[in-house]
Amino acid sequence: MRRRLPPLEQIEAFIEAAEAPSFRVAAERCALSPAAFSRRIQAFSSFVGLPMFERRPGGLRLTEAGRRCLSQLKPAYLELRRAAASVVEAQGETQSVTLSLSHSLAVGWLIPRLDKFRAAHPEIELSIRTQRGAEDMRSGEADLGICFADIDLAGLVSQPLLDVAVTPVAAPAVAAAFAARGGRLETQRLLSVAYPTGLWAWWARETGFQAPLPPIATYDLLHAMYEIASEGFGVALGATPTIWPHIDSGRLVRLDLPSAEMPGGYRLAAPGDRRRRRAVGAVWRWLETEADRTRSLTTARIAA
Repeated sequence: MRRRLPPLEQIEAFIEAAEAPSFRVAAERCALSPAAFSRRIQAFSSFVGLPMFERRPGGLRLTEAGRRCLSQLKPAYLELRRAAASVVEAQGETQSVTLSLSHSLAVGWLIPRLDKFRAAHPEIELSIRTQRGAEDMRSGEADLGICFADIDLAGLVSQPLLDVAVTPVAAPAVAAAFAARGGRLETQRLLSVAYPTGLWAWWARETGFQAPLPPIATYDLLHAMYEIASEGFGVALGATPTIWPHIDSGRLVRLDLPSAEMPGGYRLAAPGDRRRRRAVGAVWRWLETEADRTRSLTTARIAA
């Protein structure tokens, strides 16, 4: 009698568990509760007839049998996903996913990466809504979103995505004049954004800056503030990762002043029912991958 195959969702759960930093993270990627996720892993181990994980100092680790299963199953699983995507594409059927995020994060971080997303997921039509809050997700107009830490995400599935560090930046000519005058920030025109409020005061507290801050010009959009600063009209607080395009182009440079880490950073969120959609899950995982790459690049740049 031919032995049946394990359900695909059990294989998917096993692969996610093997590659995620923890079962909790793997469960979130599969849009499952920890208990439901553990049941899938247990069912898969029972099917194979061998334990897939063992408890070690520092957490669960793959057993030898688990490593063999991963090496054999993952290539076939990925090929199956690619084949399914090819069928959908060949039939001219696209899956639409709408992502909500702020204008500045869209322009400064997401849009330059969209070519990579299209190459990885030609079967998904990703639309963008530039909205700072979580209203689009709650109303159903967006399937998932990237929100700053001050946004209320109650009732949504969420997890940390991008760290944020802020540092004073200015156009090269302004930076040169700043250095020539002894690096006195109180002599400069400061630029800030409406949200989050009190950004310069927060930076001064975090870095121990003692001199009084001059009056601050406020703008609704972070990107608008960057553009004003790049034209030489003042010193802005640049926030990672959105500041890097302006730094890389040479339009803005960092001043010789300390950076400060903002608590919370950006979070990735979605309604629970939308998160369980396969296409939304694919976008979610792709955003996690890009965030990991951004984190590594940011660490290297700050250390340079």
